[in-house]
Amino acid sequence: MTVQTFISLQKAGSRSQEWIEMEDYYNRKLWHQLTLAVLKYVKTGDHNPGHLSEVHKTFVSDFDHRISSLALSSIGLIVAEDIPAAERLEFLENLLKKVSNHPEAKIKIMAKTGSLRIDQGQVEEVQELIKELEELVNSLGEITPVHGAFYELSAKFYKVKGDYNSFYRDSLRYLGCIDLADLTSKQKQEHAFHIGLSALLGDKVYNFGELLAHPLLESLKIACPWIVELLLAFNRGDMNKLEQLQPQWSQQPTLPETKLL
Repeated sequence: MTVQTFISLQKAGSRSQEWIEMEDYYNRKLWHQLTLAVLKYVKTGDHNPGHLSEVHKTFVSDFDHRISSLALSSIGLIVAEDIPAAERLEFLENLLKKVSNHPEAKIKIMAKTGSLRIDQGQVEEVQELIKELEELVNSLGEITPVHGAFYELSAKFYKVKGDYNSFYRDSLRYLGCIDLADLTSKQKQEHAFHIGLSALLGDKVYNFGELLAHPLLESLKIACPWIVELLLAFNRGDMNKLEQLQPQWSQQPTLPETKLL
């Protein structure tokens, strides 16, 4: 299917005005405006399964060499969620070749491939990837948005390995690199729950002050208020409160294995 045929089909759909604009930018070779329009399109609205992958294959791939590597990586990471799971890693590895000259774009895609490999059980392979990514991240100098992608992967790796201290450290670093408003309520609660547990389980986490002062704690109060009470009790050394909360924490699978009292 040609690009023009594809665009014509899309203009007959519910988001026709956006496609009219994208067609205009495409025909006039206004690549920056087209990039912004495509990013907005893939980020917003509901898309039928397979639609975004077709948009990328038939439309974006025709001019992907004309747009910035960072924008291409952003588009590609969204599209990747629409790619069949069995083909997703290959898609991202091909995308990585196109942005290999841009460190930040490269980090974002490598971090995502690492996350997929963990999901596939390739945990040990990811350890080497994290080392490579850490060198790339350090070479950037100042903190950038892609640091969040690296710390998210690193935290996921340490979570699977059961390294509570490192998970706690890198989870807080991840949260420090992102805007919490970009997370859903469910994501906030999940992050808060796992970070709260790691704070309790980590034998080198001596102070909960950073977590207790973090805005994410509000989500933990909703998801699992007893963990907040437990953290506060530990922080002030309230042994009576710790004993009162024992019925709650003793039912949490990992906590009874750790001597909390």
